[in-house]
Amino acid sequence: MDCIFCKIISGEFGTEFIAENQHAVAFLDINPQAKVHILVVPKNHTSNISELDSVEILGGLFELIRKVAADRTDGQFRLQFNTGSREGQSVFHTHAHILSAVGK
Repeated sequence: MDCIFCKIISGEFGTEFIAENQHAVAFLDINPQAKVHILVVPKNHTSNISELDSVEILGGLFELIRKVAADRTDGQFRLQFNTGSREGQSVFHTHAHILSAVGK
């Protein structure tokens, strides 16, 4: 599989994770759209959030989202999942964007 997020998760690019748990990793977006722009990505590959049907993985993903948002924002942020190219998804591995105008 030629998935850039799978390669990041496996360590191929040396991307620094700002947080990690058993099910997901978080790292800074290389093309930030806000002062704070963090990607939270499940370690298991699915193409988009609609395909992620494991309650355990979803729980781990949202646990990491909550932790990162608490650590990196002032409590106000947007959480965005893009599903499908028409809706702006450009990397077809499930991922959440945490975006905020104010960081900690």
